[in-house]
Amino acid sequence: MKGNGKIYILGFSIVFFLVKGLEAQYIEVKTELDTNQIRIGESIHFDIHVHQPEDIQVDFPLIKDTLVENLEVINTWPADTTVVNGDLEILKRYRLTSFDSGLYIVPPLKFHFSSDLWNDSLESNPIYLFVHTVQIDSTIYDVKYPLHMPVGFLELLPFIIGGIIVIGALGLLWWYLRRRKKNKPLFGPRKPEDPAHIIAFRELRELGDEKLWQNNEFKKYYTRLTEIIRRYLERRYGIRAMELTSYEIMNEWKLSGEDKEDLSEKLHQLLNLADLVKFAKQKPVATENEENMDIAYDFVEKTKWEAPETEEE
Repeated sequence: MKGNGKIYILGFSIVFFLVKGLEAQYIEVKTELDTNQIRIGESIHFDIHVHQPEDIQVDFPLIKDTLVENLEVINTWPADTTVVNGDLEILKRYRLTSFDSGLYIVPPLKFHFSSDLWNDSLESNPIYLFVHTVQIDSTIYDVKYPLHMPVGFLELLPFIIGGIIVIGALGLLWWYLRRRKKNKPLFGPRKPEDPAHIIAFRELRELGDEKLWQNNEFKKYYTRLTEIIRRYLERRYGIRAMELTSYEIMNEWKLSGEDKEDLSEKLHQLLNLADLVKFAKQKPVATENEENMDIAYDFVEKTKWEAPETEEE
């Protein structure tokens, strides 16, 4: 709250001089408030200024959470010290507030000073602060009805989105019932999947184009190569090869009824070398890499499904 300009309430200490040899020492204590009048809940600064020689020790009074009763300290700043003409200027600042109206008098604050030759104390003069209540308007007014604000786009947006969802759901329901009435499937027929050998040949070509082993990525090359053969066995014979070890795959292959000695031997060679590369970090030579790709192609070619030939009449 502003009074007539910014009002400073100053409590001045007794200024005294001490003669040390031929040199006088000057000490001053000053306290001040931003203003001497505030409203309940407002805050003001309470500052303590000390001017002293550098060789004097000053002990400030201990101020805790209240300066006086109902005058609360809500913030404290560290002391700020500057040197002016060889003397020290010390500022200690507090922020005060009060939630009770009335006149508050801050009693004198005692400051202790000491040096190698003497010690003494000074007291600041008391200062006062008026805390006023907030004036309550007691005028009785007519009841005012709520104002009708225009509805904006953001208020309408949830209803617009909800309407679109409802219309879409009704349209989907109508389309579903119409197709069911005509005995049509809800979705169009699935595109038939390519035969297992077509997929395997395509994946083998893609693997060859990546040139993995040529870039020393042997583990990745043999992992991909055996995965292609494993997926082929699953699609072609229903063997769950992706979940089986190489040994288990060979057993399942022999039980499939499609086992042929040359195919079994080549398949075992491929799976065994792949395991050595993946787990024993073996590095096969170029001819072995090319040979195992040929083994994969040959295995798929010799086991691919072929439609039975129909006899011409």
